Amino acid sequence: MKDKKEKKKYGLIILIVFIMIGTSFSVFFFGVSPQDNVVRYNGIKFVNSENPNEGKLWIAKINGADAAFSFLPAEVEDVLALDDFPKALKDRLEIDVAYDLNNTYKESIALAQHQMDLTLAEYNIYLRKGFTTNNTFNLPVITCNDATLSVPVVYFKYGNLTSIHVSDNCVIAEASSNSDFIKVKDRLLYGILGVIK
Repeated sequence: MKDKKEKKKYGLIILIVFIMIGTSFSVFFFGVSPQDNVVRYNGIKFVNSENPNEGKLWIAKINGADAAFSFLPAEVEDVLALDDFPKALKDRLEIDVAYDLNNTYKESIALAQHQMDLTLAEYNIYLRKGFTTNNTFNLPVITCNDATLSVPVVYFKYGNLTSIHVSDNCVIAEASSNSDFIKVKDRLLYGILGVIK
């Protein structure tokens, strides 16, 4: 009699352990689908790639080279593009980028510029970084007044509205939060690479 109770107890424990393990595996196998890591946009395949240094990135093969983004194209379509900024930036050998040294979001802007540099380097586009005023970092002073047809300037600045607009050959990228500066950067890249018109 005691053996039957012991067998039932062990059987019940084994059943509970089996259910727990089975539930864990089902979440693992069915909850995280490989399809969640691949998104298509206008025929371009974006693959989710976790990078310990950069965080979550979306990698896409565009015009024969790998391009990395923090946001998918659909996530940056709401960035207001008031002018045809891709026209000012496309097919350039160099793009200058700058921001105000005392900008509240200087770390996010620096990260956005760094990520932009890494992606554009894949397309042999040189990104020259600077500040809008003299600085102790030995970086050049770059302002919208320096923008030319062959070397446009992208000026990252604080603004109440997350937007991109063009003044002569200067592309002004405005945002009001850390993540929005990264969003604006991705919107600029999608425009330069022709993903979003």
